[in-house]
Amino acid sequence: MYFKGDHDLKAQIKIVLQNLLEKTNYAASKESDIRSTFEYPSYDPHVYGSAFCQRSKPEDCAQCLRTAKKMLLRGCYHNSGAEFYSELCFLRFEFYNFIS
Repeated sequence: MYFKGDHDLKAQIKIVLQNLLEKTNYAASKESDIRSTFEYPSYDPHVYGSAFCQRSKPEDCAQCLRTAKKMLLRGCYHNSGAEFYSELCFLRFEFYNFIS
């Protein structure tokens, strides 16, 4: 599936990725499980997302996720999904429910 020129879709993806960054950064600051999932089902297609950080300093997690978000939004928002992996973090969005 490939989406072209859909600004509402890009806005949905931004909402999902930003929510994941906030939830994951909060977990990192509390030294709890540093995994987050989020679903944004307001429109069709739904957008699902997942984030993960290795146990490290919260600021390292935050920086890694910000970089991942920029990379995904720069070139991948028109695809049906995308993933970013690094040694410190992981960020993913899809238009199917891979979470449950």
